[in-house]
Amino acid sequence: MSLLLKIHYFLMPQNEDIGYAVYSNLLFLSLFFGNLYFRPVHGVDMVITIAGLMTFLVLYFRAFSAQKSDLIYYIAAMCLIGVGLSEINVGANVFFIYAAAFSGELYNKRKALITLLLVLAFIIFYSVITDKSSYFWLPAIFMSITLGLLNINRTEVLKKNKALKQSQQETKHLAKIAERERISRDLHDLLGHSLSVITLKSELAGKMIDKGVSLEKIKTEIKAVEELSRKTLAQVRDAVKGYNIATIKGELLQVRVATEAAKIELFATIEVESLPASIESELALIIREAITNVIRHAETEKVWIVLKQVATHLTLIISDQGQITTKKEQSGMQNMRTRIHQMGGEMNVVNAPNTQLKFTLPIPDKSQTNEVISTLTRATNG
Repeated sequence: MSLLLKIHYFLMPQNEDIGYAVYSNLLFLSLFFGNLYFRPVHGVDMVITIAGLMTFLVLYFRAFSAQKSDLIYYIAAMCLIGVGLSEINVGANVFFIYAAAFSGELYNKRKALITLLLVLAFIIFYSVITDKSSYFWLPAIFMSITLGLLNINRTEVLKKNKALKQSQQETKHLAKIAERERISRDLHDLLGHSLSVITLKSELAGKMIDKGVSLEKIKTEIKAVEELSRKTLAQVRDAVKGYNIATIKGELLQVRVATEAAKIELFATIEVESLPASIESELALIIREAITNVIRHAETEKVWIVLKQVATHLTLIISDQGQITTKKEQSGMQNMRTRIHQMGGEMNVVNAPNTQLKFTLPIPDKSQTNEVISTLTRATNG
């Protein structure tokens, strides 16, 4: 292990996914060192400056691994360092900026905003009572607001992503359990009758041999056993193959878990009689991708999923209360557009007043439908 890695693991907790960007944040200290270069200090002031800087660095690195309930003490300590060193170096206003930035690390958004406001109020109060110039408090307030709000937003995104990941893991676990139960139940139903018939016919063939029945009749029974075995084997293969196909009903169950974790209310209305398995699987994957995007990126409290038949087309509409702020389509949007195009349909995006994804698809031949979807199925959270 290199020396730099050893130093990194000493400073930062190894079980935290923080990364090396934490070091780039220290570039803001250039404001402090810049003023120190143009206005050098000596003697006791130099000792105080070095002690304050070393104390800050310890607080800075340990704050990333501190309990969220203790983080407020680190923020207060950084403000006090700013107060102590500001009487020596005007560039010490940077320590107030660090305190404001760490307020965004609080996982409770309301507490984070209140802490940020308290830091700003403290900067103003301290600047007034010590008669600091605008060169001190103006940059401190502006950068504190900017970095504080950016960190609060970043923390909220991380919380959503973490909740989404946990819900997906929980859903996968539940899906595995449900799949085992379904395989057990379906194979029991499928094989129970067939194997019973095979057993009876095999016993019958054996008794016919013992009784000296004609060879043609015995061959007939054995042939029936062979045909039934082949048929049962084909049914088992078809049943197992079907477990790899996504269904809208199953996807809605997973979507419900994910939206509940993200505190988003789900309204889902499915108004189709049946769909081909291949098309249903693709639509289920489109729903999965769309809801994942909503949870990760949309500022919304509600999301709607509507699948219905309109004239000679199927229409899938997924809408929320947020708005798309970028014109460039990300990979998720591109994947959904590709899926619907491959089925001969199209995707339209409406962004006013709120975001709406509309997918239209020609109605398939009803002779090839999958009876999994029930008419007017509704699923909601809450």
